[in-house]
Amino acid sequence: MIKLRSALSLLPLWLTSAALPDGQAGPTSAAIDADVWNPVSVSVAKDDIAAMGRVYHPEAVLVTDQGTRPIAQALAGWGQDMVTNKAKGIKASVAVRFGKRQDDATTAFESGMFNYTVTDRAGVSKPSYRRFEALLVKSNGKWRVLMEHQLDAVSETAWNALR
Repeated sequence: MIKLRSALSLLPLWLTSAALPDGQAGPTSAAIDADVWNPVSVSVAKDDIAAMGRVYHPEAVLVTDQGTRPIAQALAGWGQDMVTNKAKGIKASVAVRFGKRQDDATTAFESGMFNYTVTDRAGVSKPSYRRFEALLVKSNGKWRVLMEHQLDAVSETAWNALR
């Protein structure tokens, strides 16, 4: 009986979470896109690491195959990469697609893929595709990434299948 009560106590939590199939965006997902994913895309294209930093919660963590680290450390490295690439005439862009988006009014979990493409001075583009997961929270009225988990590299075919 205790196990049943414990399971039932979680039911209201489950009912308040929205899970949309095939990465479809609901009202909260649209707000997340406006607060997080669209600004990330613009910040990469404009080499604006400060704008990118604003989409992360101050205590955010980046998780990769190499381990975990505070987002401030990751941003410092990414910012240096932006400066180096800009000096070399290299431009970058990023796009995201989602396989799963779950959220409620203040928390969200999203998984999908991102396409990070660098284009050299000669105009030759080199895309790379990677799976990712993100845990987000609504903080001071804005959605912020609390944890970004970059997973394995995937093929362009996998990227195209996630439309």
